[in-house]
Amino acid sequence: MSARRWAAGLGGATVLALTAGCGMLGIGGGEDDRSAEERLVAMLNESNRIEADLTSAEYRIVQNCLEEQGFTVHEPWSFQEWEAEEQETLSWGYPHEEFLIDADEAKEYGYGAWADSAEAQENGEAEDYWAAQEEKWEEEEGGDDYVEPDTTDWDALTPDEQYDWYLAYQGEEYVESSYGTREEYTSSMSEEELTEEEAIALEEAAEEEEVVEDEGEISVEDEDDWVDPKPGGCQLEMIEALYGEPRMVEDTWEDEGGGSYTYWEYRPENPAYAGESEEDSMYGKIEDDYTEAMLDMQGKYLDCITERGYSGFTFTEYNSLPVREYLTEIYYDGVPEDERMVSYGDSDTEIPPLPEDMPEDYEAKKAYEIQMAVDFNECGDELGYVDASEKAYDEANVKAYEAIEEDVYAWQQDMKDALTKAQEMLDQ
Repeated sequence: MSARRWAAGLGGATVLALTAGCGMLGIGGGEDDRSAEERLVAMLNESNRIEADLTSAEYRIVQNCLEEQGFTVHEPWSFQEWEAEEQETLSWGYPHEEFLIDADEAKEYGYGAWADSAEAQENGEAEDYWAAQEEKWEEEEGGDDYVEPDTTDWDALTPDEQYDWYLAYQGEEYVESSYGTREEYTSSMSEEELTEEEAIALEEAAEEEEVVEDEGEISVEDEDDWVDPKPGGCQLEMIEALYGEPRMVEDTWEDEGGGSYTYWEYRPENPAYAGESEEDSMYGKIEDDYTEAMLDMQGKYLDCITERGYSGFTFTEYNSLPVREYLTEIYYDGVPEDERMVSYGDSDTEIPPLPEDMPEDYEAKKAYEIQMAVDFNECGDELGYVDASEKAYDEANVKAYEAIEEDVYAWQQDMKDALTKAQEMLDQ
């Protein structure tokens, strides 16, 4: 069925998106009865609805463009729509949840780190534990209702037909970067396996493409730098029609050696996600405000667990305690990193020294972990840590979202304008 024929289905969602939130900023009454958090949660849910509707409209515009060129079968993974998830709170989770867990869970399983040990994976305990955890998650979340798209029609196309579709969708530069040349794609999709000589020839050709000649010198592009090619084809037509020319953005990261990732941005970014770096982002400010509010409580908590025999712990930059990293070291004490079955954390995570009297026996280590989880919970209960943490984190979230509230409303209006434009295009 043509995307244009079922575009009318967007109409109701679009009307909702364009009219929901009419009472925001106190317009229309009723807003004064809500708390600051309730108002902000409603704002976020409105943003989620707008983004879901806009994504759906973008997909339909692109599909129409492709169908006008004769491509009636679409690669289904590229156009997976999503429903806006209803958010009930500003805080999705709390920093203390890594080390202060459910009391019954602590008594029975500890932190579950033992399930990642070699012994637990060999004796079958790990498999039983993860099966029980998965069953619990399904009960809490109501099960996974995700259904993979039907690829029957797409799979029936020849590799050449699929490659032609990709070219029409995103343009030659983007397709070659993502899927290789036509020869490489058709070979990889062919039922016949490449001979060793053909595989070597393709690998050498790919390596030669990375070599850049510049004034007689040969240099190879830094492997830590990635430049995303500019989209083309029908996707670029949709972008230019709704948002104008896409903008190139470069991000960097601070890991060993550093690096950069350059990509193309076209839909204006929701201010709730914006920030030049993690420290400058809204989430960085939330962590800072929470840290300031919890400093005294965190000190008392460390004193409490130290008195119970767990000395040397310090809070991480994310206001949690590295319990998983610490326990992993206990189960894999003396085992080289490359021989471990699992690893948590990174080289910069500071963990306490392991207990001098730590037994070698797996069962004893597991008992130590369970007692540790119980002791950590008891210290939290004595101090009222959970209530203090939730209050501080909720207040930090309200403060951060209020600071960008007007920017978010302005962004929503821009996106509603884009939705109106998209509907006009789909109605033609």
